[in-house]
Amino acid sequence: MKNRIFVRFFAVILGIAMLFQFGCAGRSKQARFYVLTPEAGSARQMESGSGIASDIAIGISPVSLPKYLRKQQIVARSGDNELRLAEYDRWAGKIEEDIGRVIAENLSHLLGTDKVLAYPAMEAIAKDYDIKIDISRFDGQLGGDIELSVRWSVFDGEGKVVYGVKATDIFEPTRGGDYDHLVAAQSRALAVFSRELADVIKELTEG
Repeated sequence: MKNRIFVRFFAVILGIAMLFQFGCAGRSKQARFYVLTPEAGSARQMESGSGIASDIAIGISPVSLPKYLRKQQIVARSGDNELRLAEYDRWAGKIEEDIGRVIAENLSHLLGTDKVLAYPAMEAIAKDYDIKIDISRFDGQLGGDIELSVRWSVFDGEGKVVYGVKATDIFEPTRGGDYDHLVAAQSRALAVFSRELADVIKELTEG
């Protein structure tokens, strides 16, 4: 009799535990996915770009990133030497391809040309200029600043270096303590970098 009572008691406890586990699983936190966004092409940008470089074709070669950044989880810093990978905040695609896409779209607006393509689409066109980008840092602290540290160079259509190698470091405040603000700051940093690239392309075109 005591054994039957114990078995029933154990079954009830086990059932409650399973219901609690399933209930917690049903309320588990949902993953959030992010993309970098290009700077909005204003009328002023299009006007300043048109007629200067509207006929040139530009390719953005595959963006080089350190291995720790080539992950689906978004990387933030909790200190100078400590990284934190977000558990639920992730990139919607490959970050290196997203960076190339955003830079290409920014340059298209800034230069007033539709002929700016990132890898792999760039392989299908004849290019006047090819921009190679090597990023050594593209992260930051939540609620602090993000840093974009990049070395880059510009090649002509025949593969000859026409500008470079140049180092660029950009700091951008996140303006908030979550990953949405972090990604937005990274997008703004790419916009600043894109404007630097656009100025060089204009200089090469006019020269």
